[in-house]
Amino acid sequence: MNHSPSLPADFSTLCQIDSCAIGSAHFSEVQALAREKHAHGPYSLPIRFLRHADEQTVIGVQSIFKVMAADTQEIPDISNDAVIAATCLAGQPAAARTMIGLRDKGPVAVTPHIVPQCSLHSVASAVSVGFGMHGPNFGVGGGPHAVSEGLLLAITLAPMLAITSPLARIWLIFTGWDQQPSLKTNGEANNDPLCRGLTLLLKPIVSHSIGNACPQIRIASQREFHSDSRYPADTPLKELCERFENRSRTTVAISDSCAIEILPPVLSQNAYSSNETVFRKEAP
Repeated sequence: MNHSPSLPADFSTLCQIDSCAIGSAHFSEVQALAREKHAHGPYSLPIRFLRHADEQTVIGVQSIFKVMAADTQEIPDISNDAVIAATCLAGQPAAARTMIGLRDKGPVAVTPHIVPQCSLHSVASAVSVGFGMHGPNFGVGGGPHAVSEGLLLAITLAPMLAITSPLARIWLIFTGWDQQPSLKTNGEANNDPLCRGLTLLLKPIVSHSIGNACPQIRIASQREFHSDSRYPADTPLKELCERFENRSRTTVAISDSCAIEILPPVLSQNAYSSNETVFRKEAP
């Protein structure tokens, strides 16, 4: 990151984690996943909605539906909810295929969908449009600091949202590859890496009345944290997902002076990828 926020010693703010879920699929599986019916309760997406979407958008949407399935609360009105999508190197496979098509077949091979579907804001925009969320909408990250930048924006947005829209929640979506996809010169895949999506459904808290045992994220001075589980600002999404699966308290550095601590909830079976072999394939 190119910024280094500093905090006064007594500063602290937090978000309660109402629900969270992890989605994943290999590169070769995403196209079929994009054409599946995505629905839960009153929320659904048209069959063709994700047809031109980037792989990380598909996985991000998958993790959102898993959150809806895992959320223990009655599904409220989400029209005023905020969306933050923190992606890492999204859109690169599609951009590479586009350049190969341009080289081999000329401009006729370039689809106009490449612009809206493969930008930094593609995931957040697709979620906002698909689910009718009209609150604040951000695409952040883009590189190896995506996890810390997404957490920082969520915790920064929370106080304002709690005052202006008390019933609104924040859908914080992380997406990224375990290993970046590689393409041959003809555009075919050279490997089959796993793409992960982690969605946190956050409730901004104005007061600090919730206990330390409640699932939450909070930002505070580094001196307040004594956890041995400290991670740098460029923590890979894979490591964060593994920490959530183990319900491990995790501290992610934001700068030399402040950090964000995450206490994840216990994940239900619905909060994991429905394809259990996905995780086995990545095991050493």
